[in-house]
Amino acid sequence: MIKQASLPPRQLTRRRFLQWMAGLFFSSGAVYGYTRAIEPRWVDIERVALRIPELPEQLAGKTIAQLSDIHLSEYTDPAWLQQAITQVNQLAPDWLFLTGDYVGTEAHAAQGLIEPLCQVQMPTFAVYGNHDYWSDIGVVTAALRETPVQILRNQATQLAADLWLAGVDDLWSGAPDLSTTLRAVPRGARTLLLAHEPDFFDQVVAAAAPIAVQFSGHSHGGQVRLPTLVPGEDGRYTYAPILPKYGRRYPIGLRQIGNRQVYTNRGLGVWPLPFRLNCRPEITLFTLLPAENGPSNGIYTT
Repeated sequence: MIKQASLPPRQLTRRRFLQWMAGLFFSSGAVYGYTRAIEPRWVDIERVALRIPELPEQLAGKTIAQLSDIHLSEYTDPAWLQQAITQVNQLAPDWLFLTGDYVGTEAHAAQGLIEPLCQVQMPTFAVYGNHDYWSDIGVVTAALRETPVQILRNQATQLAADLWLAGVDDLWSGAPDLSTTLRAVPRGARTLLLAHEPDFFDQVVAAAAPIAVQFSGHSHGGQVRLPTLVPGEDGRYTYAPILPKYGRRYPIGLRQIGNRQVYTNRGLGVWPLPFRLNCRPEITLFTLLPAENGPSNGIYTT
């Protein structure tokens, strides 16, 4: 008798998990309708205080908006992005940061970026995400260059006196180079970093890089988060069963190691399936504040 070799267990991928959840939700029309039609279109404006050690007085109160993971596709159209830009303009931040993944799989969808992004009313800076490479980085770049957005690809630029912004290339499919990125930044300047994948923060910490805050996306916060009885490391009573590569260490919200912080935005669009649960799409509004004043870092309301 010939013994058949046993097959390795199937891995539960992010796509397979979301497909499984979709099948489960079909059995409950109300839940399916909420996760498919309501929550993915229910934008949350998160207001986050970023307390930075030795922040110069002239920078206190400066504000930054962040959008991430727009994923223009069959699930997210330019009109949805336009609504988000209108909200950002109403918030009137000093700067807008875009942290990658502008399309799903079709690079030509990046044409939908042009009209909305041409209406932003503040200086806007962007980095690439893995989907921008996986589709066609040249096509995505061409679309972004028709807008006022400044792309930072292992580059840094000065935002204000004693405040610099750096942006690294995509970790998954690009060639991020932190030392090259920071080469032009003066010693002692307060520096912010755009990096699509939040787990790049481990490299920032390991290198003892002079970064105050890293802004990221990529994970969508898990997109589907299930309830739990005990809080996780992020202090939330929900957890994401499936997270993408390079989005597992810091999948959602604000985290801090020493004097460095990383914030992971939950994204504006959805991918690979159009469901959200306990993880609303997000526009983030940050306020820079000195570390020595007020309560500890965290989300605040106004």
